[in-house]
Amino acid sequence: MNRTTYLPHLCALIAALHVPVADGREFKSTDGKVINADIVNVRGTDVVLSMAGKSFTVPISRFSAADQEYIAQWKAQAAENHVPRLRVEVNSGKSDRSDKADCFDDRKGSFEFTIKVKNEEIDFDLKGAKAYLSVIGEDAENKGRFGVMQKSSFEVSVTPGGTFEWRGDKVSYKFDDSPPAYWGVSYAGYALQIKNAKGKVIFENAIPQAFEKKVEDVLKFGVSDAFDRDAKARGKVYIYDN
Repeated sequence: MNRTTYLPHLCALIAALHVPVADGREFKSTDGKVINADIVNVRGTDVVLSMAGKSFTVPISRFSAADQEYIAQWKAQAAENHVPRLRVEVNSGKSDRSDKADCFDDRKGSFEFTIKVKNEEIDFDLKGAKAYLSVIGEDAENKGRFGVMQKSSFEVSVTPGGTFEWRGDKVSYKFDDSPPAYWGVSYAGYALQIKNAKGKVIFENAIPQAFEKKVEDVLKFGVSDAFDRDAKARGKVYIYDN
């Protein structure tokens, strides 16, 4: 099993290995010692190196100026490409009310979405990420035809182990799903995507399930734009606005 050991001096790390290691990048200490290792992680002022199946934690200051610059670049690149472990909770806050008169079935509802993002990592600080949300409704007259009821975007920044919470604006809807007066849209779901500060997708989800792999396509549509289950444009839908 790998073990992580804190060694205040790079020479002690070399001595702990007992045998030279040829794999990995060549690192040189401030006193001229040379090792070959791979970076596993950078934590504060320390770098975690992997050699011979073991992990060693070493102060970055023990390396040459060139190596310290390389470690800083590695850290920046790792942060850019890293997909953090996030727990995302989406609550639509949906409430329906049915008003029936004669043969008509008129329904009204409203939304006030809340989204919670939990950063489940202890070493990763999520800064400057951006979330994109589209609320999806289904056409009362044409089942399988959907439309965008609301679009929102907001910044997401959350410390290691912390939780970020966002609350959206209220959106109302009204529809009639009884013949002969089909009209309006009813709530059907959402498409949510989060990108890091460099534009890399680090989270996405959608309801209904048909849109799970089409989040990017759904998010391209504007409010009132209609589309089918394949995220292909299908004209416009009527969005009730009170």
